[in-house]
Amino acid sequence: MVAPRGTRRTLPLLCLLVVCLDRTLAWDLVLLHTNDVHARMEPTSSESGKCAPAKAPCFAGVARRYWQVNEIRNREKNVLLLDAGDQFQGSVWFNFYKGAEAAFFMNRLRYDAMALGNHEFDNGVEGLVKPFLEDVRFPVLSANLNAILAPKIDGRFEPYKILTVDGQEVGIVGYTSQETPSLSQPGPNLVFGEEVAAVQLQVDKLLTLGVNKIIALGHSGFTKDQEIARKVRGLDVVIGGHTNTFLYTGTPPSTEVPAGDYPFLVQSDHGGTVPVVQAYAFGKYLGHLKLTFDQEGNVMEAKGNPILLDSNVPEDASVAAEVLTWRQNLTVYSSKTVGKTLVFLNGTFEECRFRECNLGNLICDAMIHNNIKYADELQWNHVAACILNGGSVRTSIDERSADGDITVEDLLAVMPFGGTFDLVQLSGATLLSAFEHAVRRHGQSTGEFLQVSGIRVVYDLSRPPGARVRSLRVLCTECRVPRYEPVDRGALYRVVLPSYLVAGGDGFSMIRDENVKHDSGEWPGRRGVAVGYTSCSLESFLLARKPPPDFVEPLACLQKMSI
Repeated sequence: MVAPRGTRRTLPLLCLLVVCLDRTLAWDLVLLHTNDVHARMEPTSSESGKCAPAKAPCFAGVARRYWQVNEIRNREKNVLLLDAGDQFQGSVWFNFYKGAEAAFFMNRLRYDAMALGNHEFDNGVEGLVKPFLEDVRFPVLSANLNAILAPKIDGRFEPYKILTVDGQEVGIVGYTSQETPSLSQPGPNLVFGEEVAAVQLQVDKLLTLGVNKIIALGHSGFTKDQEIARKVRGLDVVIGGHTNTFLYTGTPPSTEVPAGDYPFLVQSDHGGTVPVVQAYAFGKYLGHLKLTFDQEGNVMEAKGNPILLDSNVPEDASVAAEVLTWRQNLTVYSSKTVGKTLVFLNGTFEECRFRECNLGNLICDAMIHNNIKYADELQWNHVAACILNGGSVRTSIDERSADGDITVEDLLAVMPFGGTFDLVQLSGATLLSAFEHAVRRHGQSTGEFLQVSGIRVVYDLSRPPGARVRSLRVLCTECRVPRYEPVDRGALYRVVLPSYLVAGGDGFSMIRDENVKHDSGEWPGRRGVAVGYTSCSLESFLLARKPPPDFVEPLACLQKMSI
């Protein structure tokens, strides 16, 4: 009989002596897990950009992950392979294959379950169903997603799944960020509920069914993972994603700095501790957690560490060959050279979501460059300011790769999202509000930190949220000699920014609700072209410096954005 979970001892201060475990009654479960892979099918650089094996070590890739997973399956009993969401988006693979590549290789690795991440909705419901949900051979989970008004997806995912492992029932409850509508494009007919209550409801169902080993698998970020571990009664472990959190016990094996030990132990409100894990991102690591349960389903021991998938881990030859086959279709699509860099263009998660990064500023500079067109006797240009959410910068460009050549593939990996760069008029008060919002959660790895061009801002992070902007200055336009001037709360400012922010993405509701005028940057006659909104303007910016010989501009860029 299963004891009530409120009285069960999840990791009861870890039985300091393993002798306290009766090994004849103990049962081990090995959890291998990934999160935020973001379409990294091939090996990557240390920073998860393009791999240049002749110049630097390579990491990750599905062939290397396949080998490592099989090696563990062959030597361990009771192994589950789980993914905590965001397989979609982030490289030319997704831009071309739209998620079919994720379905194929996840099936090939024999994943046991996956939680839906916010980026799974980047191409809408239809873009999730057709290339992915119709083809995967494992359960896809989300307990807090209500799709009753979206019949195309309703019934194609589950709130939980019970897996039988070595005669034991293991329940897995999925969850997806409640912020998904402001982070992606799920459409109006999906409702994302609060995660804790939704997970608790499904855990209670599992307990009623007699399941006493329960995993929460989800994509809401490390802070929410800890809240779920603390508040939900009956959970044994939380496997998360979304914030690319790196946890490690001991000396880390690569450049990532641990946010805490692996597993990260959270004190439950219902007694005992609950282990929480993530495995960074981009497939660079394979999470490896071993749980030992007693006969009542209590976790008596939790141990492990993420496995770095570097060159010490071989690539499976058959999977590597399949990657090359799929790669052939991408060559013409993505191999054109559009520019060159002599420096590392830093687009790392750790940089662009916490401070100004040179790649974020370059993108904004390119947006201004693309819109220098209206000089007259009063102004040198109609717009001088650009803002860009740091979360939209998805990877770096390594100057050591291909001798610094920048290709269309590089640009799509940096900024893979659909949309446009638009022009809005904002009051100084709204602009100040936007910059306050940009740092209200600073340090939590969220994507709203703003990259800029034509703007200088000073923050004081010791102040409370909402009062952190010490000064904000914008480059003047109605001037013959451009200079930075303090923002006037009552004045109007033209700003170039992604359409994602104009729609209130990343919580910038003040831009959506308070803009005085909005001009959309469309490609005339080319709606729906699957090219990131930055690619064309950034190409123009790079080509203006030195166009490569015989360069043929991609079709999507022949008709320029106009705003």
